[in-house]
Amino acid sequence: MTDAITAYAEDVVAGKVLAGKYHRLACARHLRDLARQHTADFPYVLEYERAERMFRFSARLRHYKGEFAGRYIELQPYQKFRLGSVFAWVHRDTKFRRFRTAYNEIPRKGGKSLEAAVVAIYVTFFDGEPGAEGYCVAMKREQAKIVWNDAAKLVRSSGLRSRIRVLAANMHRESTASKLEPLGADKDSVDGLHTHLVIVDEFHAQKTRGLLDVMETSTGARRQPLNFQITTAGEDMRTPCGDQHAYTCNILDGVIQDETFFGFIAHADPEDLIGDGWLEETTWRKSNPMFGVSVRADDLRSLATKARHMQSARNAFLQKRLNVWVNATAPWLSLEGWRAGQRHQRSDGSTRSTEAWLAELKGQPCWLGVDLSSKIDLASVSALFPPKDARKHYCAYVMCFTPEDTLADRARRDRAPYLEYVKLGHLKTCPGNRLDQDLLRDHVLELRRQFDVQMVGFDPWNAGTIEKDLADEGFQVVEVPQTLREMSQPSKEFEADVLDGLVDANGNPLLELMVANVVVQVDGKDNIYPTKKKSRGRIDGVIATVIARKVAGVETKPEPTFQMFVLGTTAGATP
Repeated sequence: MTDAITAYAEDVVAGKVLAGKYHRLACARHLRDLARQHTADFPYVLEYERAERMFRFSARLRHYKGEFAGRYIELQPYQKFRLGSVFAWVHRDTKFRRFRTAYNEIPRKGGKSLEAAVVAIYVTFFDGEPGAEGYCVAMKREQAKIVWNDAAKLVRSSGLRSRIRVLAANMHRESTASKLEPLGADKDSVDGLHTHLVIVDEFHAQKTRGLLDVMETSTGARRQPLNFQITTAGEDMRTPCGDQHAYTCNILDGVIQDETFFGFIAHADPEDLIGDGWLEETTWRKSNPMFGVSVRADDLRSLATKARHMQSARNAFLQKRLNVWVNATAPWLSLEGWRAGQRHQRSDGSTRSTEAWLAELKGQPCWLGVDLSSKIDLASVSALFPPKDARKHYCAYVMCFTPEDTLADRARRDRAPYLEYVKLGHLKTCPGNRLDQDLLRDHVLELRRQFDVQMVGFDPWNAGTIEKDLADEGFQVVEVPQTLREMSQPSKEFEADVLDGLVDANGNPLLELMVANVVVQVDGKDNIYPTKKKSRGRIDGVIATVIARKVAGVETKPEPTFQMFVLGTTAGATP
């Protein structure tokens, strides 16, 4: 008999349950992981009885408010999928939980707070962890008490009061020396914590990472800590919750692999919002897994009627009821199209190495794009090879560079496996905490030794002296300012080729991450260009490739005596 977790995942993937993209991908991930059990590179197994134990515990608790007050809690299929996943996946040897973080982004009335209260009680007091410390956290302690109060009411209304003592801001169980408390960032000190469980309610309201970082580091000595995060969509992607949303999307898209992170997002897809699509009941059902239970059609209809005539109400409806980040722009490039263009996987199942790929391109003409970003961050050089003879696609050989001393901190900040990218040869480091432009210059010189480099395009911002150094080496150098005027056409051409699977980067995983991250700026005339300010992570390699695409359309001078020129104006002179 199929377990409730898997049955739900199968129904969603099969289309029997309406679901948005990342809802479906969370279910597809579960099914893939089932197939990976008992393989050498996947040390986790699904032990469903652990989920059943949690379900039985939940079923002994009673609702304490609203129309369900007094009834025993009955978890819905999507709740069993999410909670069951968190508790049933364990390490096959240690039997400790696989997932250390669970990010749950769900619209209002989705049962988030009640769920979090159940998890808070179960993990703190019945997880078999001696001296467990559980904390409900928020920016303000009073806000943190919302879920804590829900947990306290569950204890009082469900017969647990004989085992768990409830005080004004503390619950504890003497037999296990465990406690559950609310905790706000406004507390004088949060030192000395030995955290087993963290509940983060309305994560999108967190404006800084201070308290969150403290809580994460305080779990180090625990065997199977759990950081359980619940939220609706927010407004600003440049927040801790925005970062977590983007990280979740990258995991579910398969761009980043983090086996200890569970992510689930219930939402409307962008195509559902075109025209009056957001007013359709099918969109409401897709966005709200609790539709027909705690989410009522007549309530949504009333709110939608108001939202149809008031822009502010519409934004609130999209954000709170359809779980859409209202001020966010969808990623620009098609990840499916990008993956279709990668030809590193041979028909016999073997993988083509970067060295073998470059050997195939040896001596061919290419155009270079360079994005230097900042002297303390990432820089990228992209060598773009246009279609040639039987090859109908572009090849993009992209190398990124970063200071070595700050690599580990940057990996944590960007939530990206940079150390792995260094090992794979897609990211080069230079000693110290600043970029050494000589490393980039040497890389460009090496490219000229292997290929027929036609021209080098630069974003002039932070370029320093490397432009002149390369011009002195005989390269034709073009400045490509990051403006709509200069970047729109090559951006549109690059977008179209990606969509058609006509860009091959030999499976470069760092560049794929950047492709998944990039967002474009659009003006009133539909001009576009990639923008770092709105993107959900690093995009330097994409910008370098678009610059290369730009200069590939610039007429090459017959003699390499030209020093430097800016598109449209002369910036150098022939000696």
